[in-house]
Amino acid sequence: MDYNFNFSILVDYGDYLAGGLWYSVIIAFPSIAAATLVGMILAALHLSPLRVLRILGSSYVDVFRTLPVVVLLIWIHYVLPILTGMSLSPTESSILALSMNGSALACEAYRGGLQAIPDTQRQAAWSLGLSKFDILRYVIIPQGFFSTLPALTNVHITIIKNVTVTVLIAVPEVMFRAQELTVQFFRPLELYTGAAIVYVALILSFTVAMRQIERLRKWESV
Repeated sequence: MDYNFNFSILVDYGDYLAGGLWYSVIIAFPSIAAATLVGMILAALHLSPLRVLRILGSSYVDVFRTLPVVVLLIWIHYVLPILTGMSLSPTESSILALSMNGSALACEAYRGGLQAIPDTQRQAAWSLGLSKFDILRYVIIPQGFFSTLPALTNVHITIIKNVTVTVLIAVPEVMFRAQELTVQFFRPLELYTGAAIVYVALILSFTVAMRQIERLRKWESV
C-alpha cells in the first residue's frame, strides 16, 4: 500500500479537532460522577441482608454490564423516544448510556473493596458505640472507596474511551470532528492519529490526578 503521510493538516485544523474535547469532557465527567455514585449504591444493594435488594442490584449489573455500549446508546437515543415519547439530546443520551454501563462496572469494583474490609473493623466500631449508619459512613465507605480507587480508575478510563462511540448519534466530540474532516480532505490516518493524541492526553491527565488521590492512602488500617 502506497500512502504519503501529510501531518500538516493537523497544524491547519488541529484547533478545530481539539475543540471537540469540550464535548468529550462534558459527557465523560458527568458520566463518571453518576457511575461512581450509582455504583456505590448498587454495591450496597449487593451486600444487603435483604434478598430482594440483592436480586435487584445483581439484575441491574448483569444487564448493563453485558450490553454493548453502542447498543445501549442507540436504544436510548432512538428507541426510547418511540416507546415513551421522551426525547433526549445527543449529549443527554450519551451521558445516560455511559452512566448506566459505567455504574455496573463500578459496582463490581466497589463490591470487591467492601468485601475485603476485615470484620474486625466493623466489630471495633461497634464496640465503640457507633451506630450501623455511622459505621457505614465513617468506617466502611471511606476505606471501601479508597481501596477500590485503582480498579475504579480503570472504570473511569473506560468511560472516557467510550465517549468515542457517541459519534454514532452525531455528538461533535473529537472523533466526530476527525471523521468530518476525513470526509472533506481524505486524510483519515493523520486525522484519527490526531484524535488519538487528544484522547491520550486527556486520559493521562486524568490518570495522574487519580494517582494523586490514591497517594492519600486513607484505606490503610490504623
